[in-house]
Amino acid sequence: MFKTKHDIGSPNYNLNTPKIPPKALPQSPPLMPPRSFSRAEHRSFTMLKPSLSSSTSRAHTPKPSTPQPLKSILKGKTSPPRDSYESDGEVTAAKKGSRNSVYTVPNSLPQHAHLGPMKGPALNLHWKLLPYHPNRSKRFLHFDVAFPTHDIEFRQNSSYGVQRTSLSDADLDKSAADEKLVKMTINFQRGPFEWDIDVKRDKGIRVRDVFEAIYAAFDVPLTPHEKGLIPHHRRAAYEEAFRLRCKLAPGLPIVEQRQGWKRVDMLLHETLFRGLTQPKSGGDWVLNLSGSVPVSTR
Repeated sequence: MFKTKHDIGSPNYNLNTPKIPPKALPQSPPLMPPRSFSRAEHRSFTMLKPSLSSSTSRAHTPKPSTPQPLKSILKGKTSPPRDSYESDGEVTAAKKGSRNSVYTVPNSLPQHAHLGPMKGPALNLHWKLLPYHPNRSKRFLHFDVAFPTHDIEFRQNSSYGVQRTSLSDADLDKSAADEKLVKMTINFQRGPFEWDIDVKRDKGIRVRDVFEAIYAAFDVPLTPHEKGLIPHHRRAAYEEAFRLRCKLAPGLPIVEQRQGWKRVDMLLHETLFRGLTQPKSGGDWVLNLSGSVPVSTR
Protein backbone atom coordinates (compact mmCIF):
# COMPACT_ATOMS: atom_id res chain seq x y z
CA MET A 1 0.00 0.00 0.00
CA PHE A 2 2.93 2.25 0.68
CA LYS A 3 4.08 1.80 -2.89
CA THR A 4 0.65 2.73 -4.42
CA LYS A 5 0.54 6.11 -2.63
CA HIS A 6 4.10 7.25 -2.88
CA ASP A 7 5.39 5.71 -6.11
CA ILE A 8 5.21 8.20 -9.03
CA GLY A 9 4.37 5.54 -11.60
CA SER A 10 1.46 4.23 -9.55
CA PRO A 11 -2.18 5.26 -10.50
CA ASN A 12 -2.91 6.02 -6.85
CA TYR A 13 0.04 8.37 -6.51
CA ASN A 14 -0.57 11.20 -4.04
CA LEU A 15 0.82 14.56 -5.17
CA ASN A 16 1.17 15.87 -1.65
CA THR A 17 3.64 13.22 -0.73
CA PRO A 18 6.71 14.92 0.75
CA LYS A 19 10.06 14.02 -0.64
CA ILE A 20 12.60 12.83 1.85
CA PRO A 21 16.14 13.87 0.97
CA PRO A 22 18.57 11.02 0.91
CA LYS A 23 20.93 10.84 3.86
CA ALA A 24 24.55 10.28 3.35
CA LEU A 25 26.06 7.21 4.95
CA PRO A 26 28.64 7.82 7.67
CA GLN A 27 32.16 7.64 6.44
CA SER A 28 34.24 4.77 7.69
CA PRO A 29 37.24 5.72 9.82
CA PRO A 30 40.58 5.70 8.09
CA LEU A 31 42.40 2.44 8.10
CA MET A 32 45.02 2.09 10.84
CA PRO A 33 48.22 0.23 10.28
CA PRO A 34 48.06 -3.30 11.67
CA ARG A 35 49.17 -3.61 15.36
CA SER A 36 51.28 -6.48 16.44
CA PHE A 37 49.72 -8.72 19.08
CA SER A 38 51.46 -9.43 22.35
CA ARG A 39 52.10 -13.03 23.43
CA ALA A 40 49.31 -12.92 26.05
CA GLU A 41 46.74 -11.39 23.61
CA HIS A 42 47.62 -13.88 20.94
CA ARG A 43 47.20 -16.79 23.37
CA SER A 44 43.79 -15.53 24.63
CA PHE A 45 42.64 -14.84 21.06
CA THR A 46 43.52 -18.26 19.81
CA MET A 47 41.92 -19.89 22.85
CA LEU A 48 38.60 -18.01 22.52
CA LYS A 49 38.30 -18.15 18.73
CA PRO A 50 36.93 -21.49 17.60
CA SER A 51 38.82 -23.14 14.83
CA LEU A 52 36.92 -25.53 12.68
CA SER A 53 39.92 -26.55 10.73
CA SER A 54 41.86 -27.48 13.85
CA SER A 55 39.00 -29.55 15.26
CA THR A 56 38.51 -31.15 11.90
CA SER A 57 42.16 -31.94 11.51
CA ARG A 58 42.31 -33.23 15.08
CA ALA A 59 39.42 -35.55 14.42
CA HIS A 60 41.14 -37.03 11.37
CA THR A 61 44.58 -37.25 13.00
CA PRO A 62 45.35 -40.94 13.59
CA LYS A 63 45.90 -41.82 17.29
CA PRO A 64 49.27 -43.40 18.03
CA SER A 65 49.04 -47.03 18.84
CA THR A 66 49.76 -48.22 22.39
CA PRO A 67 53.10 -49.98 22.57
CA GLN A 68 52.70 -53.66 23.04
CA PRO A 69 54.26 -55.25 26.16
CA LEU A 70 57.67 -56.69 25.57
CA LYS A 71 57.98 -60.40 25.54
CA SER A 72 60.15 -61.86 28.23
CA ILE A 73 62.68 -64.58 27.64
CA LEU A 74 61.06 -66.62 30.39
CA LYS A 75 57.82 -68.33 29.47
CA GLY A 76 54.61 -67.14 31.05
CA LYS A 77 56.02 -63.73 32.05
CA THR A 78 55.57 -60.42 30.26
CA SER A 79 57.23 -57.11 30.93
CA PRO A 80 54.87 -54.43 32.28
CA PRO A 81 54.06 -51.69 29.71
CA ARG A 82 55.72 -48.33 30.22
CA ASP A 83 56.15 -45.10 28.31
CA SER A 84 58.69 -45.04 25.55
CA TYR A 85 60.76 -42.26 27.15
CA GLU A 86 61.43 -44.28 30.32
CA SER A 87 64.59 -46.29 30.24
CA ASP A 88 65.39 -49.15 32.58
CA GLY A 89 67.52 -46.89 34.74
CA GLU A 90 64.76 -44.29 35.01
CA VAL A 91 62.18 -46.87 36.04
CA THR A 92 64.50 -48.25 38.72
CA ALA A 93 65.34 -44.77 40.00
CA ALA A 94 61.63 -43.87 40.16
CA LYS A 95 60.85 -46.96 42.22
CA LYS A 96 63.70 -46.26 44.61
CA GLY A 97 62.73 -42.61 44.91
CA SER A 98 59.13 -43.41 45.85
CA ARG A 99 60.26 -45.89 48.48
CA ASN A 100 62.94 -43.67 50.00
CA SER A 101 60.62 -40.68 50.16
CA VAL A 102 58.72 -42.38 52.98
CA TYR A 103 61.62 -42.98 55.36
CA THR A 104 65.35 -42.70 54.93
CA VAL A 105 68.12 -43.96 57.20
CA PRO A 106 71.31 -41.89 57.30
CA ASN A 107 74.50 -43.67 56.40
CA SER A 108 76.36 -42.17 59.35
CA LEU A 109 75.44 -40.67 62.71
CA PRO A 110 75.54 -36.90 63.16
CA GLN A 111 78.60 -35.37 64.72
CA HIS A 112 78.93 -35.83 68.50
CA ALA A 113 76.09 -38.40 68.49
CA HIS A 114 76.41 -41.89 69.91
CA LEU A 115 74.18 -44.83 70.69
CA GLY A 116 73.95 -45.29 74.46
CA PRO A 117 73.78 -48.76 75.96
CA MET A 118 70.39 -50.07 77.00
CA LYS A 119 71.86 -51.39 80.23
CA GLY A 120 74.45 -50.11 82.63
CA PRO A 121 78.08 -50.26 81.52
CA ALA A 122 80.15 -53.30 82.41
CA LEU A 123 82.54 -52.52 85.29
CA ASN A 124 85.70 -54.21 86.44
CA LEU A 125 85.50 -54.88 90.17
CA HIS A 126 88.48 -54.83 92.47
CA TRP A 127 90.21 -58.20 92.62
CA LYS A 128 89.27 -58.60 96.32
CA LEU A 129 85.60 -58.71 95.32
CA LEU A 130 86.05 -61.27 92.52
CA PRO A 131 86.31 -65.06 92.77
CA TYR A 132 89.80 -66.24 93.60
CA HIS A 133 92.07 -66.97 90.63
CA PRO A 134 95.82 -67.66 90.90
CA ASN A 135 96.66 -65.48 87.88
CA ARG A 136 94.46 -62.57 88.89
CA SER A 137 94.22 -62.53 92.67
CA LYS A 138 97.29 -61.19 94.42
CA ARG A 139 96.48 -63.00 97.64
CA PHE A 140 93.81 -65.32 99.00
CA LEU A 141 91.14 -63.45 100.94
CA HIS A 142 89.29 -65.21 103.76
CA PHE A 143 85.89 -63.74 104.60
CA ASP A 144 83.35 -65.66 106.65
CA VAL A 145 80.03 -63.80 106.36
CA ALA A 146 78.97 -65.20 109.76
CA PHE A 147 81.44 -62.90 111.51
CA PRO A 148 82.15 -59.13 111.41
CA THR A 149 84.32 -57.60 108.72
CA HIS A 150 87.23 -56.90 111.07
CA ASP A 151 87.91 -60.66 111.00
CA ILE A 152 88.61 -60.60 107.24
CA GLU A 153 92.23 -61.58 106.55
CA PHE A 154 94.70 -62.70 103.90
CA ARG A 155 95.85 -66.30 104.11
CA GLN A 156 98.91 -67.84 102.51
CA ASN A 157 100.52 -71.23 102.84
CA SER A 158 104.18 -71.42 103.75
CA SER A 159 106.66 -73.89 105.16
CA TYR A 160 105.75 -72.62 108.58
CA GLY A 161 102.04 -73.19 108.07
CA VAL A 162 99.23 -70.80 107.11
CA GLN A 163 100.18 -67.15 107.44
CA ARG A 164 97.32 -64.83 108.38
CA THR A 165 97.41 -61.10 107.77
CA SER A 166 94.56 -58.77 108.67
CA LEU A 167 93.37 -56.30 106.08
CA SER A 168 94.49 -52.73 106.66
CA ASP A 169 92.31 -49.66 106.23
CA ALA A 170 94.09 -48.96 102.97
CA ASP A 171 93.05 -52.40 101.67
CA LEU A 172 89.42 -51.89 102.66
CA ASP A 173 89.21 -48.32 101.36
CA LYS A 174 90.08 -49.30 97.79
CA SER A 175 87.49 -48.35 95.17
CA ALA A 176 85.11 -51.22 94.45
CA ALA A 177 85.40 -50.72 90.66
CA ASP A 178 87.68 -49.12 88.12
CA GLU A 179 85.06 -46.38 87.71
CA LYS A 180 83.08 -44.50 90.32
CA LEU A 181 80.20 -46.66 91.46
CA VAL A 182 77.54 -45.18 93.76
CA LYS A 183 75.00 -48.02 93.74
CA MET A 184 75.03 -51.75 93.14
CA THR A 185 72.61 -54.61 93.79
CA ILE A 186 73.77 -58.06 94.84
CA ASN A 187 71.44 -61.06 94.52
CA PHE A 188 71.61 -64.23 96.59
CA GLN A 189 69.43 -67.31 96.34
CA ARG A 190 69.63 -70.46 98.41
CA GLY A 191 66.78 -72.99 98.61
CA PRO A 192 63.48 -71.23 99.31
CA PHE A 193 65.25 -68.01 100.31
CA GLU A 194 66.13 -65.14 98.00
CA TRP A 195 67.57 -61.86 99.24
CA ASP A 196 68.84 -58.67 97.59
CA ILE A 197 71.72 -56.68 99.05
CA ASP A 198 71.81 -52.98 98.16
CA VAL A 199 75.09 -51.10 98.44
CA LYS A 200 75.04 -47.28 98.19
CA ARG A 201 77.57 -44.52 98.72
CA ASP A 202 77.43 -41.10 97.06
CA LYS A 203 81.18 -40.60 97.22
CA GLY A 204 81.81 -43.96 95.56
CA ILE A 205 81.51 -47.51 96.86
CA ARG A 206 84.59 -49.00 98.48
CA VAL A 207 85.61 -52.60 99.11
CA ARG A 208 84.76 -52.02 102.77
CA ASP A 209 81.20 -50.99 101.89
CA VAL A 210 80.56 -54.18 99.96
CA PHE A 211 81.86 -56.46 102.74
CA GLU A 212 79.89 -54.61 105.43
CA ALA A 213 76.68 -54.71 103.38
CA ILE A 214 77.02 -58.49 102.89
CA TYR A 215 77.63 -59.13 106.58
CA ALA A 216 74.73 -56.87 107.63
CA ALA A 217 72.34 -58.58 105.18
CA PHE A 218 72.83 -62.00 106.83
CA ASP A 219 73.03 -60.70 110.41
CA VAL A 220 69.23 -60.24 110.46
CA PRO A 221 66.76 -62.39 112.47
CA LEU A 222 64.33 -64.41 110.38
CA THR A 223 60.80 -63.07 109.97
CA PRO A 224 57.79 -65.31 110.73
CA HIS A 225 57.23 -65.66 106.99
CA GLU A 226 60.82 -66.81 106.41
CA LYS A 227 60.56 -69.31 109.26
CA GLY A 228 57.48 -70.74 107.59
CA LEU A 229 59.56 -71.47 104.47
CA ILE A 230 61.91 -73.83 106.32
CA PRO A 231 61.16 -77.49 105.48
CA HIS A 232 60.37 -79.55 108.54
CA HIS A 233 63.05 -82.14 107.80
CA ARG A 234 65.76 -79.42 107.66
CA ARG A 235 65.03 -77.77 111.00
CA ALA A 236 67.50 -79.96 112.91
CA ALA A 237 70.36 -78.96 110.55
CA TYR A 238 69.54 -75.28 110.91
CA GLU A 239 69.41 -75.60 114.70
CA GLU A 240 72.87 -77.17 114.72
CA ALA A 241 74.32 -74.34 112.56
CA PHE A 242 72.67 -71.82 114.88
CA ARG A 243 74.24 -73.27 118.06
CA LEU A 244 77.68 -73.50 116.45
CA ARG A 245 77.55 -69.86 115.40
CA CYS A 246 76.52 -68.75 118.90
CA LYS A 247 79.42 -70.72 120.37
CA LEU A 248 81.97 -69.11 118.04
CA ALA A 249 80.55 -65.60 118.32
CA PRO A 250 82.92 -62.96 119.78
CA GLY A 251 80.33 -61.98 122.38
CA LEU A 252 78.50 -64.02 124.96
CA PRO A 253 76.76 -67.08 123.46
CA ILE A 254 73.66 -66.42 125.55
CA VAL A 255 73.20 -63.03 123.85
CA GLU A 256 73.28 -64.58 120.40
CA GLN A 257 70.89 -67.35 121.43
CA ARG A 258 68.28 -64.84 122.62
CA GLN A 259 68.20 -63.25 119.13
CA GLY A 260 67.14 -66.57 117.62
CA TRP A 261 67.72 -67.84 114.11
CA LYS A 262 69.24 -65.46 111.59
CA ARG A 263 69.61 -65.53 107.87
CA VAL A 264 73.19 -66.69 108.18
CA ASP A 265 72.01 -69.87 109.89
CA MET A 266 70.07 -70.79 106.73
CA LEU A 267 73.44 -71.10 104.96
CA LEU A 268 74.36 -74.00 107.24
CA HIS A 269 78.17 -74.22 106.98
CA GLU A 270 78.56 -72.61 103.54
CA THR A 271 79.43 -69.12 104.74
CA LEU A 272 82.77 -68.45 103.00
CA PHE A 273 82.89 -65.58 100.51
CA ARG A 274 83.71 -66.74 96.98
CA GLY A 275 83.43 -63.46 95.10
CA LEU A 276 80.85 -61.62 93.03
CA THR A 277 79.92 -62.49 89.45
CA GLN A 278 77.79 -60.71 86.89
CA PRO A 279 75.79 -63.04 84.60
CA LYS A 280 74.66 -60.21 82.31
CA SER A 281 76.75 -57.20 81.41
CA GLY A 282 75.40 -54.16 83.22
CA GLY A 283 73.02 -56.26 85.36
CA ASP A 284 72.95 -57.17 89.03
CA TRP A 285 75.77 -59.00 90.76
CA VAL A 286 75.48 -62.47 92.26
CA LEU A 287 76.99 -63.45 95.62
CA ASN A 288 78.80 -66.80 95.64
CA LEU A 289 79.31 -68.66 98.94
CA SER A 290 80.75 -72.07 99.74
CA GLY A 291 82.05 -74.10 102.62
CA SER A 292 85.36 -75.29 101.19
CA VAL A 293 88.69 -73.61 100.67
CA PRO A 294 90.19 -73.57 97.13
CA VAL A 295 92.71 -76.37 96.57
CA SER A 296 95.48 -73.94 95.56
CA THR A 297 95.44 -72.33 99.03
CA ARG A 298 95.74 -75.47 101.08
